[in-house]
Order: sequence, then structure tokens, then C-alpha cells
Amino acid sequence: MQFFEVTLDWDKNGFLDDKYGGNATAEFKDSNGYPDVSPKISWQEVSGAKSYALEFIDYDSVPVCGKVFVHWVVADIRKNILEENASRVDKGILQGINSITQGYLRSDLPEDKKFQSNLDTSKYIGPMPPNKDHHYLFTIYALDIPTLELKKPFFISDMHDKMRGHIIAIGRAEFKYRQYKR
Repeated sequence: MQFFEVTLDWDKNGFLDDKYGGNATAEFKDSNGYPDVSPKISWQEVSGAKSYALEFIDYDSVPVCGKVFVHWVVADIRKNILEENASRVDKGILQGINSITQGYLRSDLPEDKKFQSNLDTSKYIGPMPPNKDHHYLFTIYALDIPTLELKKPFFISDMHDKMRGHIIAIGRAEFKYRQYKR
């Protein structure tokens, strides 16, 4: 497996800027108060890659919410950069469902409400660690196919199913975000 470098701005202590998470001011949050301005992220171009996919995960979330928290899933990325605020403004990317959704199988919501929740949460949701500073991981997958042929809304597991056998290289960036101060 080939590996490549991923570039993301963080401070000298490895912390992502407050504006990309719960400690952001109001202009960086959606109408529900969730941080939804995504950071700029770029990576080395991979020879032979026809598209890229991205996942942004919080593994430190397990003791807090009982699961790994998915902050952002993006498929069918055509270039080796996502500009700041791509989640809100880049119509050329296909975004998957984050962990804020109530549209999962065991939810008590009716099917139409599950579907709407999944659509509404198909975007970047910034870090909001309630108990302590958390470590986060961006993983970028270089793929040998131009599209994963996913339809919105899709879960991270759907993306992984479609990527199987098509990953030619992986890049990662690990960083921290400060405890969310309400």
C-alpha cells in the first residue's frame, strides 16, 4: 500500500483552530448551533488516482457516546484539495451522513423522518468534545475509479463497501481539538 502526505493547519501543539468546532463563534455554526465550516485540507496528488474519498473520525468519542463519531464523509473528490468551507459551498463533492443523524435503522422515527435526518446531516460537523481534548483523524483514500456511484444519503459503511478493492493509496492527518466550552 502506498501512503501520501495530508496537509491541515493546526497550531504548534497540534490543535485545530476553534472556528472549525464547537468553540467557534456563531458565524461558523448552522441554525442548530452545530459547527459546520470545514477546514482547508490538501494532500499529495497520487499517480493513477481517478478520485479521492475522505473520512473525519473521532475515536475518543466512544466513552462519551458509545460509538466512534463520524464528523465528515466525502466521496467522489476530483482534486487533491478541499478548500475551507467546502462542506457548505462545494457542490462538486458528495457528502455522506455524520453521526448527528437520527436516521439510523434502530431509530424510532418514521421512515420519511429518518430519510430527512440523513439528508440534513450529510455534511461536515465540527468537533465538540464534551469531556476533554480529543484526538481526531482525517483519512484520505486515493481510488482507481472516478466515482463510487453512491446516492445521497449514504453512510460511511456504504462508502467503504464501494471502495473495497479500489484503494491505491492512503493519507492521514491526526490532530486535536480543545474541550468544548458551553
